[in-house]
Amino acid sequence: MTNKRLLSARLKRFVSVVVLTAVMFSCDGYINGKTDYVYAQESKIESDVPDLKDSMTEKMGDDFIVGASICLSDLSDENTMALVKKHFNAITFGNELKPDSNFNYSNDRCPGTEEVKLNGETIVVPVINFDRPEKMLEEIYKWNQENPDDFIKIRGHVLTWHSQTPEWFFHEDYDAQKPYVSPEEMTRRHEWYIKTVLEHFTGKDSKYKDMFYGWDVVNEAVSDSSGTYRTDKENSSWWAVYGSNEYIINAFRFANKYAPASLELYYNDYGECDTKKVKGIEQLLKDVKSAEGTRIDAMGMQGHYLTAEFPSIDDFKSAARTYADIVGKVQLTELDFQASAEYDGTSATYNKENSKLANRYKDFYDAMKELKSEGINVSGMTLWGVIDRNSWLQHASFVGGGTNGSKKQTPLIFDDDYKVKPAYWAFVDEEKMASVIDSYNLEFEEEAEEEQKVKPEASLSIPYGIAVVDGEMEEAWNITEEVPLDINLGAKATATAKMIWDEESLYVFFKVKDSVLNTDNANEYEKDSVEIFIDERNHKSETYKDDDKQYRINCLNEQSFNGEECTADNIISAVKKTSDGYQVEAAIKWTHLYPLYGKEIGLELQINDADKSGKRIGTLSWYDKSGTGYMNPGVFGTVKLVHEPTNVNTEQSDEIQPATQNTPEESGNIFVRFWNWLKELFASIFAIFTK
Repeated sequence: MTNKRLLSARLKRFVSVVVLTAVMFSCDGYINGKTDYVYAQESKIESDVPDLKDSMTEKMGDDFIVGASICLSDLSDENTMALVKKHFNAITFGNELKPDSNFNYSNDRCPGTEEVKLNGETIVVPVINFDRPEKMLEEIYKWNQENPDDFIKIRGHVLTWHSQTPEWFFHEDYDAQKPYVSPEEMTRRHEWYIKTVLEHFTGKDSKYKDMFYGWDVVNEAVSDSSGTYRTDKENSSWWAVYGSNEYIINAFRFANKYAPASLELYYNDYGECDTKKVKGIEQLLKDVKSAEGTRIDAMGMQGHYLTAEFPSIDDFKSAARTYADIVGKVQLTELDFQASAEYDGTSATYNKENSKLANRYKDFYDAMKELKSEGINVSGMTLWGVIDRNSWLQHASFVGGGTNGSKKQTPLIFDDDYKVKPAYWAFVDEEKMASVIDSYNLEFEEEAEEEQKVKPEASLSIPYGIAVVDGEMEEAWNITEEVPLDINLGAKATATAKMIWDEESLYVFFKVKDSVLNTDNANEYEKDSVEIFIDERNHKSETYKDDDKQYRINCLNEQSFNGEECTADNIISAVKKTSDGYQVEAAIKWTHLYPLYGKEIGLELQINDADKSGKRIGTLSWYDKSGTGYMNPGVFGTVKLVHEPTNVNTEQSDEIQPATQNTPEESGNIFVRFWNWLKELFASIFAIFTK
């Protein structure tokens, strides 16, 4: 900093101190004759932009829910609350009505017990504490009394959930070290809890009874991996007690019994557009709908989506139609978008990312309007947060739709400084959104973007060689270097890998040191395993294309797959247990590439590390720090196929010769390059006509 700039900065600070001192001693800061002062937070919101709720209800109907989630800490941020009061007609408490909050976050042990009467029977129950939600409700209650024309409604979230329910709640004497209680005892506890919560907040004598429009009765009870009910293998103690969906039916039966008829009752879940999971949710809704004494009024589609292409708009509309056909109504309940692979948190990529985000919000809003025109009752949209920097996506969370916390996110319609983003205009003024995006001078055509995209240079060279897949490291592996998998996201294991290639396959050999091996979990990714991600054409696309693959091999040599051409027919693997872990050897067939020297492919290697309980505690990776390779090939590294090893001095390298004998140096010859081009052209044509 120059002397002139330093002097200017100091002068500004001096003026700020003078102004602040003047404020402190002004009559506005003096309270009740005491030396206590209040400082009004400088208003940063844009008061001159249209109210979001007015713009959306004009298009979607007067009773359309335009919501946001907030937490207790948001009450102290005047600007966040100013945005809430200006732009939204409903809020969801992010945490404060969940079971762990109502038990005063006493997650390690029961906070104490008391006796209560339930159905004429005396039962022992945990002490419940509603201080946190009531602090929030008081703020909104006061606003509603003073601003009846801008009434803010509340969505209750959530009564029954496998997560954020203390483990002791399911065990004898409310002690997590003791056995699970019987289903009959759990049912009594379950009914007491739902009765107590609903009567306290929506009962006829409750101060807050007119504020709640609906309640999430059951949350996230369908498995990501199986597409059926979530079991105890996926951390559901509800299932551990019942071994069935009985607790889900009970929840809706009890909610119907104790909720006023005006309170809507919901099932809520993420991943709700995935084809496999849609079927599971569909079955759950049908099971609840057909059960005696239950009531369900809508499906909450959480909407933790990607700024990239997942889910597709068609999948979203198809899922919404499916759910509405069963329960009559759908809502987007936790909408936000995880950043694309290209966004690195810098100002250089910020505008481009927010332009993508705006278009994604617009696409989903257009889809909601289209569904409404078809007669599908899309009754609300709730954003999961208000401003970007307070979004849950900025922190590590492996609950559905979460992130690993290592990457900056820009998921919402208001930025860190409480200002509207292009995504806000997607709901308010499409022409304004387009003009803001145009001002960034960005190109939105995906094909043009792919052509202009600069792919990273190859991080690694893979030499030519042929291996016998038997789990043993023969001489063929001596020609290639050992690659450390040293990007550690919580794993206790260590690992290295080697790779070679020939005309038929890519070969990979993993050595994993891991003192605890476990494959008990139903989720394949939770088991001790290795993963190989391949993008043969190295497109660096943000969603899986036909040449993108994810192969997983666990320590028992059980395989699982992700990708159109990722099948058991295209992989051979062998696993051998060692004194300190296990090693995996695999050969993966090329499906979209005729391999030639100098070719570059996208690649990622990953280790999943499970603990003795069967839960994945972390991962090891070669290149990707985001942990999102399972859905985004854009994060893969780049490797080059070469003739001979460039970093390994070994005599064996000269003994293995590929079918085509030109070396990288010889490939500079124009005739050789032309011959290689012809071979690849004919191979591509052959692939097209034989698919």
